[in-house]
Amino acid sequence: MTRSERFEAALRQDEVDRLPFWVKVFGASYKMLQPEPWRSMDELELADYLDLDHYAGGPAPVRCSNERVTVRAQRRNGRRVTCYQTPDGAMTAASGFDEGSHSWHPIEFPVKTREDILAARHIFEGNEWTVDDELVVRGRERIEHVGDRGEVHTAAGISPLMNLIQLYIGPDATYYFLQDYPDEMEELIGVMHEERLRYLRTMLPACPYHWVVSNENTSTTLLSPAVFERYPWRHLKDYGELIVAHGKGHQLHQCGTLHDLLPKINELPATVIEAYSAPPIGDTPLAERTEHAPSMAVIGGTCANTWLQPVEVICETMVRDLQAAGGMRGVVYTSAGVMPPGCPIEKIKEVREFARGVTPETLRS
Repeated sequence: MTRSERFEAALRQDEVDRLPFWVKVFGASYKMLQPEPWRSMDELELADYLDLDHYAGGPAPVRCSNERVTVRAQRRNGRRVTCYQTPDGAMTAASGFDEGSHSWHPIEFPVKTREDILAARHIFEGNEWTVDDELVVRGRERIEHVGDRGEVHTAAGISPLMNLIQLYIGPDATYYFLQDYPDEMEELIGVMHEERLRYLRTMLPACPYHWVVSNENTSTTLLSPAVFERYPWRHLKDYGELIVAHGKGHQLHQCGTLHDLLPKINELPATVIEAYSAPPIGDTPLAERTEHAPSMAVIGGTCANTWLQPVEVICETMVRDLQAAGGMRGVVYTSAGVMPPGCPIEKIKEVREFARGVTPETLRS
């Protein structure tokens, strides 16, 4: 099998020749702390060196415009401040740059008051999406460049509640506002949902990729099963139905604690959970997927902590967990989250060499 054929077969839960294997080593938070030549390798060079069944991203073929809202951003001394001017007033957000993860993290959310909830509607009501032919071409070129290395996906975006929790209001205040301003919050959530549907209805007919990912970061550390069912689940159901109706595969990026959500996730119109995380960071070993969400393939199965162990421990864990799950069907084995920088490329290479010998037959023996 080619790397692409192996990856696709795993996501369809068909039999594969050997264990599909992929790890997240492409971001600056990992590469910047590695020696040369790894630090300077581009994504596909590194995927080839490790012989990964690769999972690559590509740009969505649409552009956004919004005549209602003016956005200004300034960066200074490791701080990025974004100002939104709307017909119902201004909002300000701030992010700080974290050197350790080499990424931006919110330190001030834009929606802080009831008035901000009303102003935020204009961001989503005003967003209009149009197909960009140049991005369509870039997407096709991306698929060609990745070739038989693996699969290419693009983003569906984030469902409303998770977007509010992560980017617009914050975890605590989102729940306070749902209690204090239920009408305003329900209206905002409805507007946000309609905006995602507009995005998908514009993007999907032009989308050159087969896989479309809902970027949820779902975790019961952020929402309860009841809240998941009331908000993200019904929104993801609508997005999934649209994605499937356009002949695409729907993937769910859900990287947190999922055990109590798996039965409902299993009912969604989706094919795979990506970043499916084992203990101690997650709470879902591979056997839990087999029991509680058998309709879903998984890209994951381990967690970052495991990769700080010796090579023999990582390999023993791999085999033990796959055997407990009843085999490798429907599994692309990964680090789930971003690989910890303390796990060097050569160590990953050793594990990868071991994984070549993990086949349906060896797991049964």
